[in-house]
Amino acid sequence: MYRKKMNAMDYEINYPELNMAEITFTVSKADFEKALEEAKETTKSEDPAVLREFAISSFASKVLTEAVDTNKLKLAYTPALMGTDDADGNVTITINCPLLPEVKLGQYKGLNVTKDAVDVPEEEVIAEMNRQISAQKLWETLPEGTKAEEGDQVIIDFVGEKDGVPFDGGSGENFPLILGSHSFIPGFEEQLIGSTAGEKVKVDVTFPENYFEPSLAGQPVVFMCTVKDVQKEIKPELTNEFLAKMKLEGIHSVDDFKNRLAIDLKALKEQEAENKAISTILEKVADGSEVDIPDAMIDNQVEQYVNEYENNMKQYGMTLDQYLQFSGQTLDAFKQQLRPQAILTLRQALVLEAIAEKEAIIAEDKEIEDEYALLSQMYSFPAEQLKAIIPYGTVATQLVQRKTMDFLKDQNLAK
Repeated sequence: MYRKKMNAMDYEINYPELNMAEITFTVSKADFEKALEEAKETTKSEDPAVLREFAISSFASKVLTEAVDTNKLKLAYTPALMGTDDADGNVTITINCPLLPEVKLGQYKGLNVTKDAVDVPEEEVIAEMNRQISAQKLWETLPEGTKAEEGDQVIIDFVGEKDGVPFDGGSGENFPLILGSHSFIPGFEEQLIGSTAGEKVKVDVTFPENYFEPSLAGQPVVFMCTVKDVQKEIKPELTNEFLAKMKLEGIHSVDDFKNRLAIDLKALKEQEAENKAISTILEKVADGSEVDIPDAMIDNQVEQYVNEYENNMKQYGMTLDQYLQFSGQTLDAFKQQLRPQAILTLRQALVLEAIAEKEAIIAEDKEIEDEYALLSQMYSFPAEQLKAIIPYGTVATQLVQRKTMDFLKDQNLAK
């Protein structure tokens, strides 16, 4: 047991079981009631349960920060909080802290892992050239006076009017529309067939009954369109002429394109070979180490995976329950399916952390600041605002993991 003075509170730390620390401290009735009043101002809530939870969390956060630092606690995941009132109205707060399990490292140097040799056959380069060329959609302007046909692309300005008044979201400029693509309201594209560049076309259509904007659903409207250009799709061909129209920087001929792709494919394969070798190294190091991961820690990782799946499903307009129904499995079965990956992820992360600690691999302040600057560039988001979204500790942890992987690669790749 450890006792430590924390402002006006004593706290105790006990270790009731392996990989678990229990922190307890008592808040006086007067201090707790004051915290409840402050919680009202912060949360703008009158719900007693919300205010109590906020007050307990506020006290616990201060004590936990001190306890973790003083006792060098390594938390596995977010601690659980509990508050108990005594007869005098004082509140005893208990923080149950799940701790990272001990790792007994095996061999993590000199494994002599060989990276696969990389070869890029000419036929593979040619296949990639054809694939990229075939994926291109290029358009060229047709001669003046040419009438637009289905399959052609027209560049239009348009203004939508309902009862003679323009409506929100009904206007556009220099909009590329492929006739026959059915990307506009039914009947719209058909009325532009036969139009020519420079022509003004009045398009009469009726919005579908189930249109998302209620004020327009089922309503007749008029679009006043100006056709600015009529274009025909260019057939993709592996020729100097087609490549010139693609306007690729530094590419002026088929040979230039071939050489560029050969370099790119080799770099990609080199990276894949290195990633495979690093994965093999980490797998060997993890397999050779001893670590007993608590079930609660595995369950927590599984829950994280479930939440990730749930968020991914939302992007496709589907709930997790719908996904489970379609895949014919229960939530429990789904969680069991995720469990091996959760164990592997945790095992490797714990081993990396143990190696980083043993080898004194840390993230320097400048490295962390540089990482924020890089993230700022990637996401076009101010670095200072990113710090409020991505915690300093998270960036530091990711940097340490990356540096530890570089260390393992240096120590274990066959020279």
